[in-house]
Amino acid sequence: MATEKPTAEQHRQAVQHITEAQRILNKLREETGKHPASREAIAEAVQKLEMALAILSVKTGGVL
Repeated sequence: MATEKPTAEQHRQAVQHITEAQRILNKLREETGKHPASREAIAEAVQKLEMALAILSVKTGGVL
């Protein structure tokens, strides 16, 4: 089975999702000392990471 390289658009989307997830997680890390993190923000960060990983997995045949 040949693996395909991600298209430029797919790469851009993956990078965008990862960047947004990192931003959210960093924000949550900063707020941890102030109060418990909201479930919605954690769920959003996890979803962004899952989306990026799904894009990468499909395009690399599961080899990241």
